Amino acid sequence: MTGWIRSTGLTAVMVLIAVILGRESAVLAQEVGDAKLRVLVDKVLMAHNGWVMSEENVREIAAAGFNVVSPRQGNDDMDEVRRVALLAQKHGIRHMPWMRGTRVAESGDLLVWGDGTVQNLYSPNAEELWDWIEGRILGYARISAKIPELMGVFLDFENYAPGWKGDGYSLSYDNKVLEEFAEARGIEIPELEPKARRRWLEKNELHEQFAEFQIDSWRRRCRQLRQAVDKINPAFRFCVKPAPGTPFIEEAVWKEWGTERAPLILADRSTFGRANPLMGHVEGLAANKRNIERRQGRVREAGVSMQYLGGVDPIVRGADPEYSGKNAVMLAEMTDGYWVFYEGPEYDQEDHAAYWKWFTWANRAIEAGRFVVQAEPRVEADPWLMVDLGAQTEKLQIGLYGLKPRMVELIEGEGYFELHDLRGVSLEYLRQLDVVLLQNFNLDLDSSHPWVRALRAYVREGGGLMLVHDTAWFMASPLPEIAVPGYPVDQVEAVRHVVDRRLQVSAAHPALGDLREGTLFETEFRDHMIFNPGKRGTVVVSNHFGDPVYVVGEFGEGRAVFSGSYYGYTEPLIGTEREAFLACLKWLAEK
Repeated sequence: MTGWIRSTGLTAVMVLIAVILGRESAVLAQEVGDAKLRVLVDKVLMAHNGWVMSEENVREIAAAGFNVVSPRQGNDDMDEVRRVALLAQKHGIRHMPWMRGTRVAESGDLLVWGDGTVQNLYSPNAEELWDWIEGRILGYARISAKIPELMGVFLDFENYAPGWKGDGYSLSYDNKVLEEFAEARGIEIPELEPKARRRWLEKNELHEQFAEFQIDSWRRRCRQLRQAVDKINPAFRFCVKPAPGTPFIEEAVWKEWGTERAPLILADRSTFGRANPLMGHVEGLAANKRNIERRQGRVREAGVSMQYLGGVDPIVRGADPEYSGKNAVMLAEMTDGYWVFYEGPEYDQEDHAAYWKWFTWANRAIEAGRFVVQAEPRVEADPWLMVDLGAQTEKLQIGLYGLKPRMVELIEGEGYFELHDLRGVSLEYLRQLDVVLLQNFNLDLDSSHPWVRALRAYVREGGGLMLVHDTAWFMASPLPEIAVPGYPVDQVEAVRHVVDRRLQVSAAHPALGDLREGTLFETEFRDHMIFNPGKRGTVVVSNHFGDPVYVVGEFGEGRAVFSGSYYGYTEPLIGTEREAFLACLKWLAEK
């Protein structure tokens, strides 16, 4: 009898424990989210309402199947944040206020890049930056403790300020961290110009210690913030972009902001559209699938407590409504959900209606686990697979890819060409163009790829092709008879870039117009590539070290220019570089 009572009592205790654990598990599942995250960072709906997130906006977002809303503006006002959190609660979704992880500043402890560039952003070591971040996030956490639908914060560490060298953050070489490092190590660091600081640390074999010191300080700051948040609401989550991340994100955020109860959320932007907008729909989805698998795999291998989200952005070239919807389904299958940086469409126009239809379609499929719909044939014609150029004039026709607006304006201002955004790489499409210019067409394509073969055939049949900067590095040369990539040895960065602006005309040639041999000039961009000429290539511009930078040649009925320069990155072209660029285009067209 006693044994039975003991046994029954033990069983009852075990049942009670199981019930308690079950309730805790249910609470945890609700906090973390047992469904795929479907996050809308909104710049469209609220823009139509004076940049205020209305109840009607939240209702529409919830009705479309999104389960998290992140208003792009209004998040510095805690009353407004609380109001939106209550609207999210009312309509059965969650809320993440959006904020930058960087802050513009004119003075104080500013960000100093390794090359000495001082940017008007607070350094990641600045007290002002951390005071601002902590104040804002702890305010959100206090609201979330009373309104749990406010699930966390969406922190954007992209660097939007002039003088961009990378996102937030790499190591900073500001005075504050240098002084703290010197004091901690008991060493003396002389007063140095910003551009000399990294070199001095490396020369004195201190750079590795300096990096460890700075990273440790980042981790300590992140850990303290996580601990402060946990005292208020341990379920509060951090969602961070870009992902996988920068040195700051990978070394500090990965390790300190995710917990078992509140895993880190990483928002990837690399899948916004197609890896290249000239890819077809199926090829674009396949490339994104490979990309997101590789990128999130690296984070998971590191053992980070996190959820990973692929991203979609309608404003990106190639991200038409149907593609974006099917991209969302694919990303949700491959990861823990997806997020939309919703920009581009106008709320009261057809483009918003089209995107909203496909996002609603995607969310319904994701909720039902019908991921197979991503492979369904397109319902609408793919607007990015064009065959007809649609020329409007009798001018020479030029197809451009990857040029900044200032460069488009330069070419258009000459009045020589009718300009087209390149919308295809099929030979049928290319034949309608007199000149094709590819910049930032940075795809790793081997010589058997249909696009490489089409470009080769295009030149052979009489086309003019200009391959600029990295384009001709990643892609196998379609015309090795003219040029192939070279490997520099002087002032090298990232294997292929020569960090130097000094060039000179090494041979007078019709491709350079009236420029004379020996003419010296400097480039607008900070670096350039080099090429090795083939048997049909002529070197017409070299760098200060004697390496070939412009190689030109003829193949079949056509012509090609391999240029190692990047054109118009931050400023318009001037002087000799402008003259050389325009002369190359005219030479390519004059066949």
